[in-house]
Amino acid sequence: MPSLKLVDYETSTQTIALAKRYSSRVLAAIGVHPSTVMNTKDQRLDEFQQLIEEDAEYVAAIGEVGLDGKYTQDEQVRKRQLEVFRFFLGLAERNGLPVVVHSRLAVDEVLGALQEFHLPKVLLHWYDGPLDKLEVITERGYLISIGPAVFYSRAINEVASNGALDIILSETDGPVKYRGPFEGRLTQPSFVIEVVRRVAELKGLHIDEVREAVWSNFRKLIPH
Repeated sequence: MPSLKLVDYETSTQTIALAKRYSSRVLAAIGVHPSTVMNTKDQRLDEFQQLIEEDAEYVAAIGEVGLDGKYTQDEQVRKRQLEVFRFFLGLAERNGLPVVVHSRLAVDEVLGALQEFHLPKVLLHWYDGPLDKLEVITERGYLISIGPAVFYSRAINEVASNGALDIILSETDGPVKYRGPFEGRLTQPSFVIEVVRRVAELKGLHIDEVREAVWSNFRKLIPH
């Protein structure tokens, strides 16, 4: 099956189609990625509510949405990112959906925006931000996810080691060119097994304990 990177309206509809086809194994999240907000003039934002209404049983979350400070130095782009992010947070609030958030080099701004809304659950995907923000994340009941980069990223190692077990999820975030034991390999779901094993090693826990915690945390995020 071709890889699918969820970035805009079109790929959101494709994700829903996959959820319909594999309803017992796939849950759809829809949204506009911050790297995409300026790529097209019309992001069809007004049509996302209709997507939720028409396919409510398949749309499990809003995401991946958020802010990105790595490649975005232009003030106009950052402003547009924030506008789109707030739009989707409002959409999630109105529809009672959890949110999967991108926060690379923009953690403070993301946490500030999230606080403006009443959301059922928030996942800060691939969190590699400051360790001192983990306390805020935990206090608010947010979750974070750890991916294959935990094998070679010092920042993610520290997050995995210091983050409370009851806020950690695993992920692949493919297709991404990973290093370490995954170098040169096509991203696949089975990578999460090794990610969970690595988190267990870093925390000095048995893999079964981490695996059960990750599953429990997922059920908190999306109680399907």
